Amino acid sequence: MLAAASFFAFERRFENGKAVPLVIGTEDETGQIRLADETAILLEPGRYAVWYRLATVLENPGYLQVTPSQNGSPQLAYGVYARTADPMVTAGGTNFLLLRAEDATAFQLNYNSDVANRSGEASVMVWKLAEFG
Repeated sequence: MLAAASFFAFERRFENGKAVPLVIGTEDETGQIRLADETAILLEPGRYAVWYRLATVLENPGYLQVTPSQNGSPQLAYGVYARTADPMVTAGGTNFLLLRAEDATAFQLNYNSDVANRSGEASVMVWKLAEFG
């Protein structure tokens, strides 16, 4: 069964070393894609396409890194990294990945930075893909 959902964060401060908190944007009526808690998107078994974006104002020169994870396992190849040389500059990026959930899987975005931030926003779109064979 195909399914889709979206999640977002708006006007948030993200915490170094913590998962990005999200709220539901568009609910998946099938229940296959849902928030398990404030930070984890629960995916029922299947194949998924996941797109995400995060941006925030870094208060001082520094970097941010956003790393998606599947059941706590970081997917570094699909991360986002941005660096600023000036204070009060917006940093962020967008990425996507395809993933397979053999069992129910928790998907999260993890935020890391060496400086404080403000006015952050994030969005995540998840589509369950058709299975063939």
